[in-house]
Amino acid sequence: MNNMDSKLFQFYLDLKSPEAGAWNTSPQCLNTELVTRDYIRKYFEVTEGIEVCNVGVGTGDWDDYLGYWLKDRGNLTSIEIDAEICELFAYRQVREGHPNPSTVVCKSIFDTDLPKDKFDIVTLIGSAVNEIGEFKKCLDACFSLLKQGGHLMFMAHLRYSPLEMIEEYIRNTNYIMEKQDIFDDFPEYPFYICKIKK
Repeated sequence: MNNMDSKLFQFYLDLKSPEAGAWNTSPQCLNTELVTRDYIRKYFEVTEGIEVCNVGVGTGDWDDYLGYWLKDRGNLTSIEIDAEICELFAYRQVREGHPNPSTVVCKSIFDTDLPKDKFDIVTLIGSAVNEIGEFKKCLDACFSLLKQGGHLMFMAHLRYSPLEMIEEYIRNTNYIMEKQDIFDDFPEYPFYICKIKK
């Protein structure tokens, strides 16, 4: 087994480790994944040649789904600052034979040499905005990636990024909140998803 295969094997084991497994297998986590995947499928359109970007790879499950969702019609770029996550995610997609793998960009969302006005959709979901920090600066960076008329799909936990934060942010821009939904089936993990047009 080569070094990358060893890292990949450990990655699979860690997904069900005592620390991560309790959350990863929980109804709350599965509900969040289901709702988020269903949301982009219902409220965003895949068009020929569409360019999509996800900010923050994490385990890569969302990026995997986006690649399948885009099929042969569009391209996915995944931006992640952690070099080890980038390397393992890119390797895993190749090793698993993903039919529409992501182009992985190992940079901070705040890097000034990221492409501007390139993407039709940018997604920022889960804990990414909290892990990145600087709420406004993070959203500004995501919108700079979008083409005029493109959309940001923003999903966040209500306790860590209250709805008022995104509403206040939008009020101070020319962006349009096209859709906003709260999901609180599990009161211990309430979250919301927004579709925002640049």
